[in-house]
Amino acid sequence: MAKSKSGHGKGARGGQNRGGASSDVAAPAKTADRPSAKKRTGPLRFLQQVRAEGAKVTYPTRKETGITTLMVFIMVAVASVFFLLVDIIIQTGVGFVLDLGS
Repeated sequence: MAKSKSGHGKGARGGQNRGGASSDVAAPAKTADRPSAKKRTGPLRFLQQVRAEGAKVTYPTRKETGITTLMVFIMVAVASVFFLLVDIIIQTGVGFVLDLGS
C-alpha cells in the first residue's frame, strides 16, 4: 500500500484527501456559551491594511485599457444594430396585425 507524504495510507474512503487539508486535524470546537470576540482594528492599522492591499492590485496597461474600450464600443454597436432590427421586425408585425383589423 502506497503512503502519502503525510505518512498515512489512502484513508477510510479509499481516495486521497482533497483540498490540501489534513484529515487528522479536527476543527476547533466553538463553545455555545460565549460568542467569539473579534479584535477591533484601529484607524491607523486600517489605513495600513488598505495601503498594503492597494499595493497588491495589478492595474491594466494603457494598451489593455485601449483594447477593452474598443471592444466595448464594438459590442455596443453590434447590440444597437441587433435591437434596431428587432424593433423594425416587431413594428412591421404589429402594423400588419393592426391593418388587418381596419
